[in-house]
Amino acid sequence: MLMFAFLAGSVLCDVGGQICFKLGVHDDRRSNGSGIAGFLANLVRSPWIALGVVIYALEFMFWFGALTLAPLSLAVPFAALSYCGVVVASRLILREHISARRWAATLVVAAGVAIVCWPTA
Repeated sequence: MLMFAFLAGSVLCDVGGQICFKLGVHDDRRSNGSGIAGFLANLVRSPWIALGVVIYALEFMFWFGALTLAPLSLAVPFAALSYCGVVVASRLILREHISARRWAATLVVAAGVAIVCWPTA
């Protein structure tokens, strides 16, 4: 049970970090010029980017905890749920349009994870 808690924590942190990064690169309030120097300055000063980095550090701890308990052949496929989580979070938080084809692909990924991770007898 602890193994799945670590895996779920890792997936949730991965999704949260990605959403923070997306919000950070589109934070127009902190424009510090144009070009690569302005882009990098915006990244360094963005609270969303900083939060994303903190969340990713936490994600690494969850991931390493999961790897101590789970076979790699289970942990990596389970981590694919982050793709599904990003699609859902993109729709709910970022209000992105998700096509029917992308929803279908997300369900296929989730089904694949379920098949791989479902306990056998």
